[in-house]
Amino acid sequence: MAAGLVLATGAFYWSASRALQESLPTAALRFDLLLVLIAIVVTGTAATLMGAWHFTSSAVRPVSEITAQATRIEAGTLDQRILAHADTEEYEGLVAVLNRMLERLELGFAAQRRLTANVSHELRTPLTAMRGSIEVALRSPRSQREYEQVLRGELEEIERLTVLSEDLLLITRADAHVVSANRVPTDLPRLVNACLDPMRGRFEERGLTVERNLQTAGPVFIDPALVQRVVNHLVDNATRFTPENGKIRVLLDPLPAAGVRLAVENTGPGIAAADLPHLFEPFYRADPARTRSQDSGSGLGLALVASIARLHGGEARVASSPGNTRFEVDFPEPPPPAP
Repeated sequence: MAAGLVLATGAFYWSASRALQESLPTAALRFDLLLVLIAIVVTGTAATLMGAWHFTSSAVRPVSEITAQATRIEAGTLDQRILAHADTEEYEGLVAVLNRMLERLELGFAAQRRLTANVSHELRTPLTAMRGSIEVALRSPRSQREYEQVLRGELEEIERLTVLSEDLLLITRADAHVVSANRVPTDLPRLVNACLDPMRGRFEERGLTVERNLQTAGPVFIDPALVQRVVNHLVDNATRFTPENGKIRVLLDPLPAAGVRLAVENTGPGIAAADLPHLFEPFYRADPARTRSQDSGSGLGLALVASIARLHGGEARVASSPGNTRFEVDFPEPPPPAP
């Protein structure tokens, strides 16, 4: 564009100099001026078009690079990131947003793969055991009592699988936002006491001291059935990991805004810092050496706690140090209905 303007200026200067130095007829002078004007228009237009083409090409080139790189990224290559030679803040911001989206997708796909593998393992193990028991029972004639024992054992396995399936289904639906909490005014201290009282035998068997500090300003709008599962999971988790003659504290405190916070603390060795960010993931166990057993649980309890907290608009947290572990679940007051 600059070159075209220089040429047009030179042509105009040439025409004006010739008109001043030579005595040209009016018609010739007009003809020269017309030629100069045409040259200026043609040269300026060409220069403008070339400059616009160069400018648009430079502006669109990063978009082409981003499109080409994004097209090559698939489910198995989500670890790749987009690298575009962009000098403007807008394109740099676009690339950063796309890379963050790819990072979230990569984490989501990895979580889904882990979940699928864990579900397969959790289902295959009891099904294999059930098949083995039934095959042994059918190898030779047995008494009615022996058959009943086999059936009772398999019924217990079926019940555990049913609970596992229901918990997993609730977690999946909660994360997909296809289920909501049925919130009604609830006496939360009474609900917590109703969960703790049946566990008194377990507490006494291990010599555990259970301290209750249940304070609420009145009825709390929660889903009582879901929150009861939260209390049961947290207290059961604390009971299993508190050493004998240890201490468990169950607390209810008002939130700074509206709502209530449920906290369950227990004494013990604590949880490793590397495990804390993963405790609410499905099937995650802080101790890989622990095998599937009735005492170890299904690995869905804390994930279910986190999902129920999100259904109520809150969150679940954990903090741990040597000698003390504390789980917190917030249940904020629901927003007022829209007019």
